[in-house]
Amino acid sequence: MDSSRQLQCEELSLLIAMFVDNEFQWIGDENQIESWKSIIDNFNLDQTIRNLEEIPPFRFQLSLDINNSWLNVFLPLRYPKAQPECYFSSDNVNKQTWTEINFEIEIKVKELNANDECCIFELYQHTKSYLTEKFSQYTLSDYDDNKNEKEKASLQLSRILIWTHHLLSLEKRKNICQWAEELGLWGFSKPGYPGIIIVEGLNDKVHEYISRLKSLRWQAITVRSEQTEPLDLKEQHYGERVKLRLGRSNPGVTELETMSEISAKMKKADLEEMFMSAMKINKK
Repeated sequence: MDSSRQLQCEELSLLIAMFVDNEFQWIGDENQIESWKSIIDNFNLDQTIRNLEEIPPFRFQLSLDINNSWLNVFLPLRYPKAQPECYFSSDNVNKQTWTEINFEIEIKVKELNANDECCIFELYQHTKSYLTEKFSQYTLSDYDDNKNEKEKASLQLSRILIWTHHLLSLEKRKNICQWAEELGLWGFSKPGYPGIIIVEGLNDKVHEYISRLKSLRWQAITVRSEQTEPLDLKEQHYGERVKLRLGRSNPGVTELETMSEISAKMKKADLEEMFMSAMKINKK
């Protein structure tokens, strides 16, 4: 059981680091939540776990960012050797949709857990992709005939901060820079632990960039923050509106070495609050 709880703590530490604000929530009474927080905090300090017999099985939920929905997770004591219990919840879907989504989750859990490996993040990514596709079936039919809405969506300026567990691969770092130039995006990146990528440009190009990055193999990757601003239909030369440009004449990503350098650039771009919030840093 010790090895199972060790693996659970490793996975939970990663999940807690990835999700910001209330996107990760424990499910339990006050005493249970305090004991879970304590065990994870101690584990993060020295990679050991104590008083296992006193710790109840972990229960938590992850925000899916769609229709106020959640992925709820219960980890049995023997997980990942034992299959986790996971289900979808939302106040904004009907019973049929709820049943369909949970059936999809049930099938995916069995598939991912077949080799007795930790699988919650992969399940989360699959569920979120499934929901995005499912709900887009409704929204696309609503907007398909409305060209003005499409034009407005493409004429938005977006900036995002992407967090990765680590960024070491030279090939990935090359892609980060090349794709930004190709898509007309400005920004910065920081390799190492964690990896940070911040870019800004037209909304559709930014989301194409996200899609390309997520198609690569990562231990963990998530968009920690996203901001959008409307652009006037006449604003063809929107480059002057890009905050991350900072005097740079052509689009591209500048690679920086430290978190403090990223922080300084974001402060200069008047985006310090975005950076601090995304990185869970309390401003003193």
